[in-house]
Amino acid sequence: MSHLTQLQLSMYADNALSGEEVAAAKAHLDSCPDCRTQWVAFQQESRVLTGTIKEEAPVEVVIPKFKRPISLRGFAMANIATGLVIWLAQFLWKTLFGELIMNAAARITSIYVPDAYEITNTALLYLLEEGTAMFDTYQAYVLICLITVTLLCAALIVRRSRATSPTMIGACLLVISSGSLLTPETANALDVRQSDEVLTISAADTIDDTLIVAAETVRIEGDVTGDVIAVGRSVDVSGSIGGNLIVFAESINIRGTVGGSAIGGASSYTLNGATISGDVWVGGERIVLDRTTQVARNATLAGRTVSVEGGVSKDLYGFSELLEVTGKVGSNLEGFANRIRLLGEAHILGDVRWRSGNPDGLHKDDSVQVDGEVEFLPLPEALEQKSKYATLQFYLWEIAGLISAFLVGMALLWLAPSVRSLSIGAGIESVKTAGVGLLALVSMPTIALIAAITLVGLPFTFLIFIAWVVGIYLAKIVIGVIVGGMIFGDSDNQPVALLAGLTAVTVAVNVPFIGGIVSALLTILGLGLLVQHTWSNLSAD
Repeated sequence: MSHLTQLQLSMYADNALSGEEVAAAKAHLDSCPDCRTQWVAFQQESRVLTGTIKEEAPVEVVIPKFKRPISLRGFAMANIATGLVIWLAQFLWKTLFGELIMNAAARITSIYVPDAYEITNTALLYLLEEGTAMFDTYQAYVLICLITVTLLCAALIVRRSRATSPTMIGACLLVISSGSLLTPETANALDVRQSDEVLTISAADTIDDTLIVAAETVRIEGDVTGDVIAVGRSVDVSGSIGGNLIVFAESINIRGTVGGSAIGGASSYTLNGATISGDVWVGGERIVLDRTTQVARNATLAGRTVSVEGGVSKDLYGFSELLEVTGKVGSNLEGFANRIRLLGEAHILGDVRWRSGNPDGLHKDDSVQVDGEVEFLPLPEALEQKSKYATLQFYLWEIAGLISAFLVGMALLWLAPSVRSLSIGAGIESVKTAGVGLLALVSMPTIALIAAITLVGLPFTFLIFIAWVVGIYLAKIVIGVIVGGMIFGDSDNQPVALLAGLTAVTVAVNVPFIGGIVSALLTILGLGLLVQHTWSNLSAD
């Protein structure tokens, strides 16, 4: 007996057969239990599909309204704050830092301005002492986060799966255990030495490795076959260095031999009877190569005053206010200096080319010998010192800055109307305000630097830095608001008063010779007013 096919049973269940086919299928089903069982299954499947695709009534979705919609003032504050931060970061930081902070620090004698080399040395000494522990702690935090995320992902997978397979459990344990490999034990591949006071490598010591030293005073009298990296306030090298010598300190004195190059920076850098087999790359305030010093290759020296009494086998590049040469230069002398003096028995085997804004800046004794040509090259026009008041660009930038300050000032008065009531005061009140402003100006970057050293405090560093920059920028705007109020009294024409006050401030800070001092004082006063006003509002809340 021939059974019905699956297609015929499905079509019969869906009433899709013709009349003759229906009769034949019905007769067969009456006599065949197997086909009848399959037909019943197809019928049940057809009913399920038919019930599933029935059209249902649409469900109305109600979208709830926001309970507390943002106000226009809040929206404007967020946009203004974001735009101000981006604008300050992109366009104003260089101007603020160069024209305001540095001028103020240089002109206000009551502020202690540490030497750049002192700041760098202190930071490097701290990192060498505490840097390993800091980075290990930071790495441990990262490892904990990775393990936590791994466990959460594993828990989520277990929850979604019906059964936990041994393979998955083994994979999770492997990931977690392998995380411990991220923090291997510290291995000393270098010879690292440090001290809080004096660190001495005696003449009897020989170090067959790269040496890294950090101390208040570093003295290297022995031999080092590898490179030497030294950081300290005072570094004296009288031994033999097989590789390169990299030194950064306030005072550096090199009296030994260096098999590689000498690289470094210091307030005072002296090569006293030294023998350098490689190049010399040095920057500092005062650089001296005495008459017994020999440099086998090139010397590149950048400082306020540079004196070359010894010999340089190849080219000498000098970048300074004053460059003095009394020794022998085996090739060319390239000077980028205001004044160049060739004295005594100086001998230049190549050309002498100097670039300066002063064509009379070269002095050459009769006893000096120059085998090549002596050529003066004027400074590029962009580097020539010109009065800023004689350029159109200065006034365009001042007008742009005035317009920007006016717009920010109007936004400040709208967002914080209480700023209009500020006043500088007289007598002890003004001194108190200036003291608060000076404290904020100096302490905030210090606090930000301390927070940055801990690495985990980097977000706080960013917030403090932004608050500091914004406060400095708003300081003179606040002074402009006060000056405008003094000019127009209680006039309701606040925009005109603000514009007049900002114009007066702009003119005052650009007065020749005293403009920098005025700018610093106004910034300190304005910053003090902002800090006091903010503190009083927070205390009232």
